[in-house]
Amino acid sequence: MEALGDLPVRGSRVLDLCTGTGVVAVEAAARGAHVTAIDSAPAAVRAARAVSTGAGVDVDVHLADVAEFSSTLAFDVITCNPPYVPTPVGAENLRGAAEGPTEAWNAGPDGRAVLDVVCGRFDELLSPTGTALIVQSAFAGSDRTLAVLRKSGFVADVVRRRAIPFGPVLLARRDLLRRVGAIPPGCRVEEIVVVRAHRPVGAS
Repeated sequence: MEALGDLPVRGSRVLDLCTGTGVVAVEAAARGAHVTAIDSAPAAVRAARAVSTGAGVDVDVHLADVAEFSSTLAFDVITCNPPYVPTPVGAENLRGAAEGPTEAWNAGPDGRAVLDVVCGRFDELLSPTGTALIVQSAFAGSDRTLAVLRKSGFVADVVRRRAIPFGPVLLARRDLLRRVGAIPPGCRVEEIVVVRAHRPVGAS
């Protein structure tokens, strides 16, 4: 939401992918944007609708998969906080993990099961002058996200970084992640980044 504040969203069309509880979508709507939000989890869709109603803002929330969502109009801003926690075999349902639907964080062995899909949708969904913002863990390869986006013709950079202590999910699977080499030994801190992407100036 901090990175969203860097953009002139008032009056713009915003798409919030993997909206979850809808807090980013609500923030964009509160800033005067026309917001569409999607999530593949029915519980998330219900939550996002309730949150937007409670905040007194209009957010068009849909139950849809990122890979399948389509729109006749492109969006000026796309935001996304996808599942990005590396999930080796055996980590899917570890006891002690945070309560909630595992699809909110499980993202395959390298944490990129949804990230790569999201990056592949920007060319179709983002307007020629639009900007995309993705939140992810450095454990899921922020350099790889930059490389994928740049290979697709976007200008991409990390615009926010924040180190945070492991939350319940990573604490529950820390030993397994260490054994498979997903995190270094003794690591208890995760770096969260925001990647911003847009087309080069003058690109069609």
